[in-house]
Amino acid sequence: MEKTMGDMAKCLKQLIPVNIPETYTIKSMFKEISEEEDIRKGVLAFREFLYRFCDRLIADKSLCDIPKKGKNKFSDETTLSVEFPFLNNIRSILLNIGQHGILSEKCDSLLVNDWEMLSLKRSLNKNSTTKISVPQMIKSMRFLTECGIDFDGIDLSVKKPDVSNIDAIRITYPDNHIMLTGWKVLGIAQNELSSRKNDDILLRCDYRMLKDEDIQVDSIMKDFVYHLSVPLKEFVLKFHEHYLESGMKCNVELGFMCIHVIYSYKGKSILRFSTSLHNGYRMILKTKNTSKYADVIEEFPVSLREKIFKGYGCDRKNGTGHGNCQKGCEGFRFSLDESLLDISQELEIWLDSELASMQKNKKG
Repeated sequence: MEKTMGDMAKCLKQLIPVNIPETYTIKSMFKEISEEEDIRKGVLAFREFLYRFCDRLIADKSLCDIPKKGKNKFSDETTLSVEFPFLNNIRSILLNIGQHGILSEKCDSLLVNDWEMLSLKRSLNKNSTTKISVPQMIKSMRFLTECGIDFDGIDLSVKKPDVSNIDAIRITYPDNHIMLTGWKVLGIAQNELSSRKNDDILLRCDYRMLKDEDIQVDSIMKDFVYHLSVPLKEFVLKFHEHYLESGMKCNVELGFMCIHVIYSYKGKSILRFSTSLHNGYRMILKTKNTSKYADVIEEFPVSLREKIFKGYGCDRKNGTGHGNCQKGCEGFRFSLDESLLDISQELEIWLDSELASMQKNKKG
């Protein structure tokens, strides 16, 4: 089923960290922008702006973004430029202001001196050379004013504002000007520190990238499970703790609009918890040694036993060409919902057996 703008906004809202601490040490590269305390307050204020932004997207039923024609999506990552071009334009504008905006002495405004710079369309690889059209810029800026942002230097009340003589745009957020400091810092972090494994620092309000210390997986797990029911929270955290104690390593990848918590042994991924717009919350097992403990699997419920013995294979969709793969080779996929609680014991036995077989192979 095709995802709506509201679906996208709800997904984004779930990816924004809930548990942002009041105190943490800021990397030295950001201390020239403002005092550490103001940066932390600014980040919290920017998170509140993002919540407001998402709620506005959800509420505005007139915002029916038209995806560009293309193949159906089966991967976890969301391609904004194809699926949600309007939201992609707004993301670009927010990034441009965050990176290039000059923070005033009183930290109550950001000044962008160049319309061309403001309208640059940003790609994930940071190599974009295209521009957002004037009509789309006006549409995006008008929406941002509905979210509390003011643009001084352009008259958005007229039907077709003349941008030919614009030298600079002054951006303010009257409801809480400290938000601009958080916006500025996160914009720089996005430009300087984003990577393939952490694609969108600004829209996630990823404060962890500002910290002058190693990222703690436990804090990410708290945010990951926050929107799950209490029994599912306990289920995920129990598996997390158990497999760390069993000798697995846990790595987190923050792809564009998705989260992957990956557990591996000797460099081989076995278990993954993930969430994304297209696939929701999932648990994925990539077990390759099931034939070595078939007697254990025989004791499982019929539906689970048949799923395992069938294998996960490639699961390629009919047709040829790029874009037809449904990612079947990623492993055995389960929706992370209440139905998993009925087979939680079997899932743990299954993973324990897989890990034991890998450890036995290593010793052999």
